[in-house]
Amino acid sequence: MQRELRRLRKQRGLTQAQVAEVVGYVPSAASNWETGRTIPDRATIAELDTFFGARGGLVRILEEVTQTDGVAPWLSDDKQLSERAVTIEVVTPVLVPALLESPLYARYALAEGRPSDPMSRIEALAKDRCAHLGSLSEDLRVFATFPESGLQGVSRAVRKEQAAHLLGLIESDRVRVHMVPRGSILAGVTSPFQIYKLRDGSRVATSEHTNGTIVVNEAPGVQRLQELARNALGSALPVDDTLRRLKEISDE
Repeated sequence: MQRELRRLRKQRGLTQAQVAEVVGYVPSAASNWETGRTIPDRATIAELDTFFGARGGLVRILEEVTQTDGVAPWLSDDKQLSERAVTIEVVTPVLVPALLESPLYARYALAEGRPSDPMSRIEALAKDRCAHLGSLSEDLRVFATFPESGLQGVSRAVRKEQAAHLLGLIESDRVRVHMVPRGSILAGVTSPFQIYKLRDGSRVATSEHTNGTIVVNEAPGVQRLQELARNALGSALPVDDTLRRLKEISDE
């Protein structure tokens, strides 16, 4: 994938910054993709495929690699990993985790994070994001820790819908939510991260940054994120208190 992205860019006579700009990323993103430090997500790969006129070539490379046994360290994303996982532990420092967002909340989060995108694009991305959990195995369990402030910085309608959505997910027994109360901080958590336990018992983590998703395969890196997740959980409200707070918000 790295070599093909580099080849297509050079064939068009473009700089890495120009390629990144086409899909709405910072200039350093394309450099990271071509060196394998980070990977574009599936939607971005599809955009790049169209831009370069690759006729599905980039998408096929993505599919071929991710269908092989094991996790390719340079070509894995949260969607692919979640399809292989039995549990996902997700910690976010600001917003509700994307996997658990309601439609109104997803539109809000995407519009804030992609201010140059037209609303038609935002709507399409929000629809895809909200359908993701439902497309995964019913045996998958999600454990989420995030700050209550992620529900306070949005409009009342968005807040109420998101709280009700979380309550429904919790009732399904597929999701467990721990909210960190206002006034507490998630020490050491500077960006969202996920820890995936795969079917073979192995663990892989991803950390989200402005220029892409970093895949963490090495045991020390995964262990460090597990420690951060435990610390975040220690700052969170007990499950019953989280439920009570979500019910209060949904009933506002």
